[in-house]
Amino acid sequence: MSEQQKPSTLNNGQNYAVGYGRPPVHTRFQRGRSGNPKGRRKGQRNVRTIVDETSNQRITIREGDRSRSVTKLDAVVLTIFSAALKGDAKAQASLINLLRASGMLGEPPAATDQKPFTADDESLIADFLRRQGSEEQQPTENNDKESPTDTTPSEGRTKP
Repeated sequence: MSEQQKPSTLNNGQNYAVGYGRPPVHTRFQRGRSGNPKGRRKGQRNVRTIVDETSNQRITIREGDRSRSVTKLDAVVLTIFSAALKGDAKAQASLINLLRASGMLGEPPAATDQKPFTADDESLIADFLRRQGSEEQQPTENNDKESPTDTTPSEGRTKP
């Protein structure tokens, strides 16, 4: 036996060589004991899991003279609807946001806050495109004669 492989005794009294991948018996992980005792606990929940579980818990509500079992999320939506119908402005705004987020309302109209380009803006854009070497020419007053969809090569033109 070499110096690196020293004999060790198993529980049943047999000897075996200790070496790479064969630790001594007394230093091995014990059965039923974690190798990482301070590590993350199994089943530790994140915020989404907690919210999902809480919103899906069932509660009993009364509607008129009868009782009904609904989830907490359903109860919140019913409360928002009831308050909105009674004229509560905040509840109405919340209801509209809820409907929009769930896709039940169409897309909101696009904002038309864009101001038209001025002559100075057009010259800045043209200068930027010229410096970037853009092959696409913007239609301006000077090159209105050429169509931007003209793809036939002309003999007199050369690329800059």
